[in-house]
Amino acid sequence: MVQHRLNKHDCTVHTTDVLHRLGLLVPCIAGEDLRPVGAAELAGWIDVELEAEPEIAGHGWQVGLGDEVGLLVRPDHDDLAELLGGYAGVRSVVQLDREVFAVDAPRLCADGLRAAVMQAVAAANARAHDPSAAEQPDVPAEGGATPDISASMSHPEQPVEPEEDDDLCRLVCGDAASGGRRVQVWVNMNGILILPAGTIPHGPLDQGENPRFQRATVTPALAVRLAKQHAGRWIPYAYLSNLRLRRPGLVRRRWSATVVERDGFSVPLSWRGTRPQALLLWGYVVARRGLGAADGLP
Repeated sequence: MVQHRLNKHDCTVHTTDVLHRLGLLVPCIAGEDLRPVGAAELAGWIDVELEAEPEIAGHGWQVGLGDEVGLLVRPDHDDLAELLGGYAGVRSVVQLDREVFAVDAPRLCADGLRAAVMQAVAAANARAHDPSAAEQPDVPAEGGATPDISASMSHPEQPVEPEEDDDLCRLVCGDAASGGRRVQVWVNMNGILILPAGTIPHGPLDQGENPRFQRATVTPALAVRLAKQHAGRWIPYAYLSNLRLRRPGLVRRRWSATVVERDGFSVPLSWRGTRPQALLLWGYVVARRGLGAADGLP
């Protein structure tokens, strides 16, 4: 396998170029006795390694954040993967767990990727402090300058609900049954992705108010590759005929669903879970295919 060796002059954004722009990053968890964190210290907490055998095909960089970095952003504003995925040179981001990301950024060196992560942390920090700063800061075009992130904080605007990223997948169930095998089911605004259990690592399903813990940025092209590589199934909504959902019985507390494609092929699914998980699957199908494409939940 050919590996491209990039030096610091090859990447778009370098760590040393953004240290002076970030200033102090104030921790966002209320009640914690933590001092403000400087950008230089933050750089020391970010570990970037080139994976020879990446867990996710095509995502050669692995980014690890220390626990201290995890404290910079409130759990209910955990949007680092979303923000990092928008920076120049970053093609795709998969969040493996709370502080580990797999990144496809072939044109960024380690320093450039570390700088992008630092800016994503700063942007997430600003968003958590000030809901009016929910809009992502402008991402520099390749070779361009990065705007001052503090500008969005000093001039607050009316709160704006961030738009859903079409490629942001949410986990319906990581341990469902389908045709005698264990699978994980993901949904986004493009389609339904069914893979063998464990293909995309994730944390336990969050029973609280933050379903964003179980998410991954999966483009349609990546979904096709993952489905082909792992004998899974990628069902774009354009090829979906219907989704049938059945509530769990009183004794066997399992949800069941049948995904029917336009060619008549059907995929049975069943999982043990909560109503919000079923609503997640049902809601995405309704949003993209209309009420006629889903049966089951009101």
